[in-house]
Order: sequence, then C-alpha cells, then structure tokens
Amino acid sequence: MLELLLFTYKDMFGEDFPLAQFEGRPEYEVLNILYDCVQSNLPYDPNRKVEFRIHDAPGMPQ
Repeated sequence: MLELLLFTYKDMFGEDFPLAQFEGRPEYEVLNILYDCVQSNLPYDPNRKVEFRIHDAPGMPQ
C-alpha cells in the first residue's frame, strides 16, 4: 500500500514524497498523510491537517 501511494504521489505532483522527514513515525501516520495528499490533490504541507484517513491502515490503533 505504501509503495502504491508513493508512486501515485510522485505521478500526481512530479516529485517524491518527503519520506525521510517521517523516520521513526508509525507507518499508519505516513499512510494517512500520503492518502490525504492524493485524495485532496494537494502536495504535502506540514501545516495542513489530515482530513482523509485509511481507517484500517496497518498498525493503526483501534
């Protein structure tokens, strides 16, 4: 799932997602940020709140 979102992000915005900035953070957080970018058609902005989430993302607390 992560690889698909990373590919889609690069295809949409013409640049790689800044994955290195998220080192040490849970995978589900990165998935939700990527998913939000793709769904809202907006590149990553650390000041923007995530609105679209994958409710069953791997490792996400229940």
